[in-house]
Amino acid sequence: MKILVIGGSYFFGRWFVQLAHGRHEVTVLNRGNIAVGLDGVRELKADRHDPVQLKSLSLEKEGFDAVVDFCAYAPGDIASLLSCLDTAALGRYIFISTVDVYRRGTGRILTEDSLLEDRKFEGEEGEYISGKAALETELIYECKRLGVIPVSVRPAVLYGPGNYAPRESIYIKWVEETGRIIHPGGADGYWQMIYIKDAAEAVLRLCALPLDELVNAYNLCDDEIITYDTFEAALANAYESFSDRVPPFETCVMNKDDIVTGGVMLPFPLSAAESERCRGGVFKKLGIEAASLADGLRSCIKVYRG
Repeated sequence: MKILVIGGSYFFGRWFVQLAHGRHEVTVLNRGNIAVGLDGVRELKADRHDPVQLKSLSLEKEGFDAVVDFCAYAPGDIASLLSCLDTAALGRYIFISTVDVYRRGTGRILTEDSLLEDRKFEGEEGEYISGKAALETELIYECKRLGVIPVSVRPAVLYGPGNYAPRESIYIKWVEETGRIIHPGGADGYWQMIYIKDAAEAVLRLCALPLDELVNAYNLCDDEIITYDTFEAALANAYESFSDRVPPFETCVMNKDDIVTGGVMLPFPLSAAESERCRGGVFKKLGIEAASLADGLRSCIKVYRG
């Protein structure tokens, strides 16, 4: 299979390319700021927002079977790329979206058929959500118009080696530097996590799935609900391989209100009111045995320690 990867240099995209390049013919298109550097992976340099650069690559002559787009963020990103491809040959367009596109505060378990968010929120996060939600609509419209199968992949909280987002690394840094972590007393927030290698493997299997078996959207998560208590327990379990101390770190309780007023940065929601739950099941459908949170965190610690 000939796969065109948009992005592919950072975290999710890089993990995908590492898994895919030995099984498929992979071409990576990005701005070239960071080289992929894998044998057999062809790298093309262009800014997707520069039509002249895109046209100069003559992508329409390539006959790609699939596109996996890791870096579409603004309306028009998908339509402009499709205009440069041979869509008669293209079977599927896989767009990496997010579970954050769902309408917030419904109190329901979010399924792939749930309503998308149409309200505008302030700040970078609000702009990110609005862009991804708009692209979901654009994906469906453009692909169906051109006879391509549209696939939105909506990951929950991604974590693992190479993660540039300050999530699990906050805790690992606390333990490594101080031997302590902060626990938010009174917090009832919850979330869902997905190990990055499992996420990349899921997308790779969606590339190979027969076209008539694909659906238009997949929540990339399992059904396990993570809380601060379960996350910290998994972290302690992970650290048992690296420390003889019992427990492997000290837990310092800080009231969640003090955390907010004091500007302490925690990477997960503090309250149930700002938490959402999505229906998982995609790993089971694709035959993937997802890593446990403790095993995933163990790999993060190992890489952090070098």
